[in-house]
Amino acid sequence: MNAINAALSNGNSGLSSAASETYSEFVRRLIYPRLIRRWHPSAKQYLEELKKYEFSSVEEVEAVQFARLKKILKHAAENVPYYRNLFCEKGLQVDDIRSRKDFEQIPILTKSTLQSESENLCAEDRDKSLGLRNASGGSTGKPVQFFQDKDYWDRAYASQWLVESWWGIRPGDRTASLWGADRDIPEQSWRERLTSELEQRRMCNAFALSENGMERFAEMLMKWQPRHVTGYASALEIFAKFLREKELLRIRPVAVKATADVLDVERRKLIEEAFGCPVYNFYGSREINNLAAECPARSGLHINSLTRHIEIVDDSGEAVPPGVPGRILLTDLTNYFMPLLRYEIEDVGSWSDKNCNCGRPFPLLAKIWGRSSDFIVTPEGKLIHSIFFTHLFYDMPDVALFQVNQKNIHSVDVYLVLRPGLTEYPERLLDKRLQQAFGRQMRFAVQVVPKIDRPPSGKHRFTVSSVRASWGIPASQLSERRE
Repeated sequence: MNAINAALSNGNSGLSSAASETYSEFVRRLIYPRLIRRWHPSAKQYLEELKKYEFSSVEEVEAVQFARLKKILKHAAENVPYYRNLFCEKGLQVDDIRSRKDFEQIPILTKSTLQSESENLCAEDRDKSLGLRNASGGSTGKPVQFFQDKDYWDRAYASQWLVESWWGIRPGDRTASLWGADRDIPEQSWRERLTSELEQRRMCNAFALSENGMERFAEMLMKWQPRHVTGYASALEIFAKFLREKELLRIRPVAVKATADVLDVERRKLIEEAFGCPVYNFYGSREINNLAAECPARSGLHINSLTRHIEIVDDSGEAVPPGVPGRILLTDLTNYFMPLLRYEIEDVGSWSDKNCNCGRPFPLLAKIWGRSSDFIVTPEGKLIHSIFFTHLFYDMPDVALFQVNQKNIHSVDVYLVLRPGLTEYPERLLDKRLQQAFGRQMRFAVQVVPKIDRPPSGKHRFTVSSVRASWGIPASQLSERRE
């Protein structure tokens, strides 16, 4: 603890480049490992376990994955009320599931079911006080609440470190994020600022990008020089366009991780030119993180198949062949507190028919087709990332579905579908948050509607904007661009 206090009292602002690098290595080598041992004591052990299979055979990885699949399936059937009742109703026996094809007999878990059955999806043999509540609006605009525990997060950190090691990133390296924050960064508590300092993280709020804010962030990063930059692909694109116009602001990390939005060819090229390093596509979700990621070969996204099981199916629930887009179903092999089996995340993806030349045995996703998100543009020139709106509804469980529709620079309509039998929502709270987000120059109207129609594509877009951003990026095009 004395070492931590010393590091914080010295800081690294105003230091020479050499002194700053020395300080950063001190934090990474000595302080960060102590924090991880305290916060995630099993993470290092799980990392070693993952490394053991990193270059093993495909057959060995498949055998380990299926054994873990059977283990959590047995646990769910015995300890989770929802699955116990479901298996009884469908006449399913765990012992009868001897292959992945047999596993497909289990009905798909939808977001609507997760909304309505969240309590019954929690395992009875787990201490309820140890459950860590989490929530997501997801890219579908359907808010869901769920639980994980510390062991889930220990394994998540291990998976993240393994993937980042492929890119030359080490645990505790300096990381800059263009990520969503419900509050402005200066409003963070001292504990939050302390955590960011010790984890060597700096963040720009992707929920409210502005030229002045990006300039301040870029100037800070030019002095700090992070080894790793991460963010929503659409926010990274905005920042990359800004950097391209500011030639004196040179930020040179080792790798950039793009997630949350579609990373198409044009977007990747722009971000790589701005940062002068490779950009790696990463796929995860709030409900189940660390799903798939690119290795340096970048021939597809390797499935994290030691801790996740992924299926891609058509509208009838049948598996699709490589190259054919389909519905993504997820099974988490690590969350014993609240097992999610064959969970439909409502993303669309396709398998690759290739083997990666990196030698790793994990199967490849060829592409994540959607959904990427729109930005809402304010009269002041800020871009509000669409994931901001999913955060708005995290603690409003009465909202089953929403859509934000911007038709002009001064007007936004918010449509809400409430859960069955409900007629009211926390109007005052929502109006206050929307006013804070949009500013006084923008009018917004909230309407409760019986349903929200889907476009011809069948995809629910939870933000829709036809307003052109001030630096020339039409917000509506961000979700329509394709490779």
